[in-house]
Amino acid sequence: MAAPTRRDHTVAEKNPLIRAALLSVVCLYAAVAYPQATSTWTGGAGNWEPCPQQQGTALWDTCPIYPQGDFNAVIPPGDGPVSAVSNTIVNLSVGSQAVLNIFNTSILDITGSSIANNGSIVLTSSNGLFIQPAAIATLSGTGTVFMNNSNTRFGGGGVGAGLINQETIQGQGSLGVESLAITNQGTISSSGGTLTIQPSTGGITNTGLIQSLSGSQLVLVGGPPPPPFNNSGGRITAQNNSSISLEMNISGGTLTTAGSGNFTAGSNASITSLTNAGTFNVPSGQNLNWVGTINNTGVFNLNGSIFPQGVVTLKGSGKILMTSGTLNGLGANSLVNQSLIHGSGTIFSMTALTNQATIQADNSSGTLTINDSPITNTSILEATGGGTLDIESVVNNTGGTIEAQNGSTVIIGSHGIVGGGTLTTSGTGAIQSQNGTLDGTTNIPTNAGLLDVNGLDLFFQGTINNTGTISLSGNGCVILNHRSTLTGTGVLKMASTTCMFGSGMRFTNKSNILGAGTIGDSNPMPITNNGTIQANSTTNPLFINSGTYGFTNNGKLIVNASSTLNVQGLFNNLHTNGTLTGGSYLVIGTLGVQNSVVTNAANITLSGAAAKISNTNMGTNALATLTSNATTGILSLQSGQVLMTAGNLSNAGMITVGTATSFKVGGSYTQTAGKTTVDGTLTAPTGLLLQNGMLQGQGTVAAAMTSDATVVAGDTTSKAGKLAINGSYTESGTGALDVAIGGHTVGTQYSQLTVSNGAHLSGTLNIKLINGFVPSIGSVFTILTANPVTHTFATVNGLHINSGEHFDIAYTSTAVTLTVAAGP
Repeated sequence: MAAPTRRDHTVAEKNPLIRAALLSVVCLYAAVAYPQATSTWTGGAGNWEPCPQQQGTALWDTCPIYPQGDFNAVIPPGDGPVSAVSNTIVNLSVGSQAVLNIFNTSILDITGSSIANNGSIVLTSSNGLFIQPAAIATLSGTGTVFMNNSNTRFGGGGVGAGLINQETIQGQGSLGVESLAITNQGTISSSGGTLTIQPSTGGITNTGLIQSLSGSQLVLVGGPPPPPFNNSGGRITAQNNSSISLEMNISGGTLTTAGSGNFTAGSNASITSLTNAGTFNVPSGQNLNWVGTINNTGVFNLNGSIFPQGVVTLKGSGKILMTSGTLNGLGANSLVNQSLIHGSGTIFSMTALTNQATIQADNSSGTLTINDSPITNTSILEATGGGTLDIESVVNNTGGTIEAQNGSTVIIGSHGIVGGGTLTTSGTGAIQSQNGTLDGTTNIPTNAGLLDVNGLDLFFQGTINNTGTISLSGNGCVILNHRSTLTGTGVLKMASTTCMFGSGMRFTNKSNILGAGTIGDSNPMPITNNGTIQANSTTNPLFINSGTYGFTNNGKLIVNASSTLNVQGLFNNLHTNGTLTGGSYLVIGTLGVQNSVVTNAANITLSGAAAKISNTNMGTNALATLTSNATTGILSLQSGQVLMTAGNLSNAGMITVGTATSFKVGGSYTQTAGKTTVDGTLTAPTGLLLQNGMLQGQGTVAAAMTSDATVVAGDTTSKAGKLAINGSYTESGTGALDVAIGGHTVGTQYSQLTVSNGAHLSGTLNIKLINGFVPSIGSVFTILTANPVTHTFATVNGLHINSGEHFDIAYTSTAVTLTVAAGP
């Protein structure tokens, strides 16, 4: 605000030469006659000049010389009111209950160091009271200076003028205008209108109280540049229904408000290392500078701009309410936030933003954007109440949380890079990547909520921990900036139009990926799966395409019912010789590979009649050529699966033919080690040779079986079952048959081997009582049927039951039975 223009008010004053000549004459006379004299008012109410003593009324004790020039003026207690016209005096004294009026266009100039006021000085003049250059006057006493007109002025006459206020100045108009430095040790109050305090470049020092009273406005203005306002130890207060407009630099002390009272930033407003305990408004189009430490226990309503200067710390229990406002670091300044910042607007161009409290987007009709400001967050960045937080900066989130609460959104934009800490959501809240980046090269970020990638992309670099959901939709993709690893118990969901690609950057999955779309895309990369990749779309396939870089599965591939997973490019697990190594494959739908499987050294489960592994190059069943199940191989057929191979098959691992399933080999079935479980049907047209390991189950073996190992009638040696051999059974001397007896019902409580043709016995029978069962004497258990039964078991283990019972074994041409007899 520009300083008001000082009005000319007399004929002499309209001509500076005339005024100077008159003052020179008067002052010369006064200096000669009354050097440093004091003139005392003697006559009640009246005018300061001219001396009416000539009419017989003595108003000044020095008349015919009234006080001006080198005179001190004294108005005794209870006297007046004295109505002053333009004069210059040294010092002024107003006694108790005395009144001095300065009105119309009058000017009272003070050249001394004292204004002792124990009564009332009333300014209603468009000019008023002025302290002249080089004078520093102390306003003291128990009285009050009343400024009763919007045009009144209490100011300085030029450079070097100063006021030390030790009492009360109250009203409206202008205080400090025309170069007056102010030290306030008392009370300065605006009342009845607008009081403008406009000091000289010397500024204001306040250790007392500066306030706006109800219904008034206080304007603190100066500069540019804004003069200093040292408020250390002082208070500045806006009472209810009042306002204080700030257009200068206040440092130290406390700003307070009551009720609807408020501070409002104007041009050139600045605050330094102080406490705001009230309401401070920064309107649209206005700026406020912050310097040092701002202790905010009130509220800043930010519609305009706040500019931190240097390194600023914001602390306190208050809040910054942003409504389309800005916190602007101008590219050279930084902010340490230890308070609540919320609303909508922009925080940008900080050299560093350190958040140790909460920055919250909670305006449902606006967005809070943090842009171009490197962030260190050890507390909370969040969207709540339907608000949107847009992060367009690099965030070191180690020890911090980025959160989207119910109905709210956090955006990680194209300039947003988040490393470390936790990303989380609640309810319908979502974190959206709009070409944002998760950076785990130094500190691993954890997504524990919903991270939505819809139409735009999400960039990975380093290790990303996902315990929530990363959802790709539209044309959204995960793109690798550097070698990346996805870990955690969460899920990355893909849709048919989505992708992951790395342009040669290695990707390792230690988490869960499911859906459709393409992993590798047209920009493939080396891919290693140590977690789970699952195709679950019934309408679109999931592709894994590593190109020439290679895909290695050490984890699990799952293909749901009616779903398709196609492995394209170099599949490191499926060698050119047809050996499938490593990893697990649960196939309920269709798994496509680009070669046939001759040897299985992996873990394969085919579940359901429609489950198959397809050679996509040939359009054939990739397992039709299977000839060997290696020691590390696991092949499990479940839930109605029918698998047919063309030739002989050798098993050294584990093969399970589940209930209601069928495994038909084209020739012989030879087991060199491992275990075969048959709960469905195993068919070997040219015979089954059990050289080692175990065959168990309660299904059907459609083959002529020769056993040099162990046959268990049941799924385990501790579970009874009925195993059928649709063919002959030949047991060598190294062979064994295990049966379990836990009751009287065949197949469910005790074991039985049924052979459709002849059974030749030669090896060992192992009998095991289960479930605590103790049979009664005379009980008979038929453990083997055949036609015919030839020879006997060379060794029988388990005939002893207890001290009073044992089994007797009997052989007929068609059966082997155990009968419980008395005796040990």
